[in-house]
Amino acid sequence: MDDTLAHPLVDAIGPGFVVSETDAAVVELSSARTGLVLDTRAAGLAFVLLTPPTSRITTAMLAMLRRTGSAWIVREGDRYRAAGSPTTADDVATAMLSPQASPRSTRLGADEVPWTEVVVSVHHPATEQTGIGRTAELLLEGLAGTTPSGWGTVEPVTIAWSVAAVTDFARRRAPRPTRLVATAPVESGVAAVQIRVERSATGVTEETRLALPGGAVQVPDAASPERVLAELARRQRVLLGTAWRSAGHPDTTLSARQIGMPVPLGAIVGAAALRDLSIDPAALPPGAMVVGPPRVPSLVLDFTPPQPGLTGGAEVEARWRRLAELGNALGPRVVELLGAGARA
Repeated sequence: MDDTLAHPLVDAIGPGFVVSETDAAVVELSSARTGLVLDTRAAGLAFVLLTPPTSRITTAMLAMLRRTGSAWIVREGDRYRAAGSPTTADDVATAMLSPQASPRSTRLGADEVPWTEVVVSVHHPATEQTGIGRTAELLLEGLAGTTPSGWGTVEPVTIAWSVAAVTDFARRRAPRPTRLVATAPVESGVAAVQIRVERSATGVTEETRLALPGGAVQVPDAASPERVLAELARRQRVLLGTAWRSAGHPDTTLSARQIGMPVPLGAIVGAAALRDLSIDPAALPPGAMVVGPPRVPSLVLDFTPPQPGLTGGAEVEARWRRLAELGNALGPRVVELLGAGARA
């Protein structure tokens, strides 16, 4: 083993990569694992998480693997498979190169439930009044009638939720970017939140990613993700937001099977992007609605099919068709923006 990467979680080192093997039922973004991933990347090597096929991974751990170019490999007997790929290989190195098939099904896997996933970026002025984490609260209040219960920089979260504490932590780290995780108990399981905070030329940008198992519950005046995004635009300076229907386990973990195709629910294009796109708020196609202050309006896009009563594949197809129609009407740049705000 390379002494420069001596670490209790390192089990093997291959040509250009480091392997950390675990048989944990749920693999979290722990402090030790986070440190190993970052040390591995700093050494110019790829990180490989090796698990049995029964292991599941948290959304925060999956996000860490993706943004660092790391791999999740599953051991199946004496063969290896990249998570999400149907192809097995003789060794880890070959499995890392296996192509990922494009998701084409929205069918739930074993023990999976529907999720609502929301990704929102907002702008804050760099003032004492800025509250980091308030976006997560507004999303959870609107979609599930609850707020976060705990937060931290790693999992499991151990600090009681407080916008003031989260804000103070991010402010003390500035101008360095800050990444946080949070959780919230919901009726159908546990919601997972990821928050990224960065300084911008004019203030602070906060990106919030929410995974909500079971989908949205009926909450007065905010029963759908589109309406929650619209309400958010009335209360915060939203840059971009998207909402999707997906699937996973009730504890917001994902199995090593191929992740299903996401289904678009709605989106919001903030005032700055709306201005850059030269969209006339007075001439909008069906499914597009202006919200927020008249001086800085935002555009909410609702991908609900115009035909009522659709279910299954027909409903999924109709939602993607609705997105395409709105994109054609508003211009290809809108579709590019929505892709930039897509779920991880």
